[in-house]
Amino acid sequence: MVEQIHKTRPRVALVCTNFTMQSAFGLLIVALNSARLGYETLIYFTFEGLHMIRPGHLQQLRYYPTGVDPSEARIDELTEKLRAEMYRKDIPYVEDMLEMAQLEGVKFLACKTSADLFDLTEEDFMEGVKIMLAADFVKRAAGSDLHLVL
Repeated sequence: MVEQIHKTRPRVALVCTNFTMQSAFGLLIVALNSARLGYETLIYFTFEGLHMIRPGHLQQLRYYPTGVDPSEARIDELTEKLRAEMYRKDIPYVEDMLEMAQLEGVKFLACKTSADLFDLTEEDFMEGVKIMLAADFVKRAAGSDLHLVL
């Protein structure tokens, strides 16, 4: 009798706490590549990161480079320049990468405590987002092959 070895898929657990273009870009590059490599990929959105998965909020996503004048006009200018460079180099925008990630099986989870803090329910998020307690996320993420906070 041949013994069958059941191997679970490797897992990646990511946490998104920020709502900046650089955080979103890094998060989604890792998430998409993890999913494409066959990893079960979870993203736990908490605090300001919740805006990433709220319909209509990605238009407010901005690029905040380190050491640059944080005035709103300067940030808007730098954000537009970065988006133009992404377009020129055929690099997908965050909005597109977020949709690709979800279509490729990345699971989006919203922090219950943060959602409660901002009076948000599952109806306030993109379709398919589940609200989860941090303790439940930790249990689900435990044993993952890679953990990152972005």
